[in-house]
This record gives sequence, C-alpha cells and structure tokens, in this order.
Amino acid sequence: MMWHPMHLHGHTFQLPGGPRKDTAIVLPGQTVVCDFDADNPGQWMVHCHNTYHAEAGMATTLGYQT
Repeated sequence: MMWHPMHLHGHTFQLPGGPRKDTAIVLPGQTVVCDFDADNPGQWMVHCHNTYHAEAGMATTLGYQT
C-alpha cells in the first residue's frame, strides 16, 4: 500500500517532538495527531499530495472563525 503525504494549506503544524511543517506522511490504516495554532481563520484545504488520491476524494476542508 502507498503512503499519504497529507498537506494542510494556510498553516504549519507540529507532530509530537518534531519540527513545524505543513505536510506529514500518514501510513495506510494509520492516523496522525498534530497541534497547530488556529491563527488564520477561514476555509483551508487538507489533501493527499498524491494527486490521484486527492482526485479520488482524499481531500477535505478545515474551517474555523475567530
């Protein structure tokens, strides 16, 4: 199975004990928990950087207001 480089637009985030980034590798069947500062309100895309995965539906939006 293939890895999923999941990308968050408009923010950077931090995995536990790691550097700040905007893309994290998610292994098949796994989840990733990350912390980020919700300091850029709006609607932001979250998607797999494997284009054919995003085109097949591995994409969503993250939205919040201040």
